[in-house]
Amino acid sequence: MNSYKELIRKAFKAVVESPTYDQTLIEQYFSPEYRQYVDGEELDFDGFCNHMKAQKLAVKHAIINFQTIVEEGEIVFTNHSVEVLTNEDRHALIHVIAEFRVKHNRIIYCNELTRLVSGDERERDLGSRL
Repeated sequence: MNSYKELIRKAFKAVVESPTYDQTLIEQYFSPEYRQYVDGEELDFDGFCNHMKAQKLAVKHAIINFQTIVEEGEIVFTNHSVEVLTNEDRHALIHVIAEFRVKHNRIIYCNELTRLVSGDERERDLGSRL
């Protein structure tokens, strides 16, 4: 991996933007020690996997657009948006500010805040849905 920024980009492309759930890809990019704190919720690795399964059941299409991505040591900060099309053909735009930490070339930690910019209120919890 050339940079941890690139690791984050590749993880989002492979895991979040993909329309299918793939445990092997999650394990490639995320440590079994992974912890995620999102909008007051805490997820461990298994919780994150369940979150990704729930997202795949709800979302037909997702595109990540990084406005800013900054790397310092093993920490990566992102300011990004997620364009979503749900399986019910509802559109949503979600703004995300996140801090990631990387260890042994896998993501071990994420602390993020999400904000529904536009779309149906039912999509407000997509960042933490189980």
